[in-house]
Amino acid sequence: WDTIPWVSAVPIHSRLHILQQECSCDLSNGSVHGSFWQGCDDRDFISFDLGSGSFMAADSAAQITKRLWESDGITVPELKHELGHTCVEVLQKRVRHGREALEHKDSTIIPFPKTPNVHVSGKVEHKILTLSCHAYGFYPRAIGISWMKGDEIWDQEMEWARITPNSNGTFHTWARIEARPEEREQYRCRVEHPGMPEPGIFSW
Repeated sequence: WDTIPWVSAVPIHSRLHILQQECSCDLSNGSVHGSFWQGCDDRDFISFDLGSGSFMAADSAAQITKRLWESDGITVPELKHELGHTCVEVLQKRVRHGREALEHKDSTIIPFPKTPNVHVSGKVEHKILTLSCHAYGFYPRAIGISWMKGDEIWDQEMEWARITPNSNGTFHTWARIEARPEEREQYRCRVEHPGMPEPGIFSW
């Protein structure tokens, strides 16, 4: 069984919302089973089952997305390929690597959860301050990073990196924002992770 989740923070109406997606697949007796799930702020939104080739909407808003994806001629074929081929290839690769690690007795056990290390940095070029907030060494993969100006989420010009695995099984990512150099003290990085009892606030 293989589950490939990712989480991103999306600013909507000046508030930070967490968009979650998860692709899952399993290969047993030569048959492939897969599903896709999307949620927002820990609430179900829409899901797709590879076997039936159909969507299930959680509410009226998701019904609009369901009708759009069913009729665009693109989303369903892409999901079928992702779940029936790409996900299975990743699953087989992970199983193979897992066997190799066990054979060499070199597998790494990651404590659950592992709190992220956070480093905030900045540099000024052409009178523009670029602030970077790096989170690394965390597990599980789900994490939320946002920049705050004062006490408000300030993500209009924010850039997120993909959440990337490290060789030891943990993950790292970063978020950047551009600001005026004279306003640097107003900006702080906010990090949320299952390994943290409450969101952390970090300054440069």
